[in-house]
Amino acid sequence: MIDSIARWLVRLEIVSLALVYVYFVVTDHVPLIAFALIALIWLARRRVTGRFTRRTPFDLPILLLLVWLPVSFSVTVDAALSLPKVYGVILCVAFFYAIVNAIRTRRDLAWATLWLVIVCAAIALAGLIGTDWAQGKIVSASFIYDHLPRFVQNIPRSIAGGFARNGVGGTLAFTIPLLAALAVGRTTDDGRPPTVDRDWRSAVSGQRSAVVLVALTLSLITLALTQSRGGILGTAAGLLVVAVWRERKFAWVIGAGALALTALLALGSGNALLDFVLRMDARGATLASRLEVWQRGLMMVRDFPYTGIGIGTYNPIAHLLYPFFIAAPDEVVPHAHNQLLQVAVDLGIPGLIAYIGLLVAFGVCAMRAYADLSPSPSPDRRGEQERALTIGLVAGMFAHHVFGLTDAFILGTKPGIVMWVFFAFGAAIDQRPMTDDGRFGHSSSVVRLDL
Repeated sequence: MIDSIARWLVRLEIVSLALVYVYFVVTDHVPLIAFALIALIWLARRRVTGRFTRRTPFDLPILLLLVWLPVSFSVTVDAALSLPKVYGVILCVAFFYAIVNAIRTRRDLAWATLWLVIVCAAIALAGLIGTDWAQGKIVSASFIYDHLPRFVQNIPRSIAGGFARNGVGGTLAFTIPLLAALAVGRTTDDGRPPTVDRDWRSAVSGQRSAVVLVALTLSLITLALTQSRGGILGTAAGLLVVAVWRERKFAWVIGAGALALTALLALGSGNALLDFVLRMDARGATLASRLEVWQRGLMMVRDFPYTGIGIGTYNPIAHLLYPFFIAAPDEVVPHAHNQLLQVAVDLGIPGLIAYIGLLVAFGVCAMRAYADLSPSPSPDRRGEQERALTIGLVAGMFAHHVFGLTDAFILGTKPGIVMWVFFAFGAAIDQRPMTDDGRFGHSSSVVRLDL
């Protein structure tokens, strides 16, 4: 009886976490019973599989991050700002391990990929019906924005009640390159359709192909409507990675872009170009204002190198201790507008080390998985879809961090869970050895994902 309950708890882990996360999104709070449920699920997994979790290359950076969170929280000047971010990080870590432990076979990976595509479509749809649109950032299209539905209201701490357009753009920078890689990854290197192996046939079908195309189209439309320069730039970089993967001839675009950039700088147009890229939050923003924001962030890291200022408190600390000259005293400047700088501001240098460790672990997992999944000469082209998934994950992570050069997702922010899902898939596809029956590892207790 106890074993049966434990198995069901483990089977329903991702569903339970999803419900908790939805509650967190709409309330900014995670009840104590939710953390008790997470602990109970981990105990159940221990009973079912003999261990709390599978080991991954991410474990050490995650441990450092979790250890440093309370250290940073102890110095925060506003617990109301920091606590939701702490909740977010803990839930993201729980999601990471839930996915890693659920994906145990190639069939599990196939179903998980299908669900990931559906989630990408849901993200684009949520952005379409819940974003605070800004007309005229790049082009004016009031005839479109005036007719868009708005069903998402009263998001906690949202300035206008909906999703921030740059946050939506940064999230889509993750998902669009992934969807593009899955869309173009259905052909082999010689241009012929692959023959899908037995495990993939049951989960990866024409239906998934249609879902990928719908999700990709919807995501591109939503990204265009955000007019997020950072999101568009990052997405373009990610799509270029996918294009070069599928056709090496696209590599010339990189060289041409480098030459064009060099020419612009030589002609004295560098400031104008940077102004265009950096003007993401307001039409009147300039390179000088963005440099001011970065300078304040560097000053915070210099003054609080070990603990950081407290996660999510850039705005009050900046106005209190490092007043702006360009930004108005009542203007909300939520973060340092650079991903790595923001992590260092929030959690200090140890937090930055943990974050870089996560990225390194992701890169290592992706490289090893891609090498293991290199196409074989056999006609079934085993691993072709896994290779497309791996490239899509890498391209999406790269695209988001190009976005992060001039913008930032604070750790624990609600859309930031997408990054942790990418981390989890990276760890899952790296699980080895893969035996002939398609099973990752050697555990006899396997929890299936295809509920």
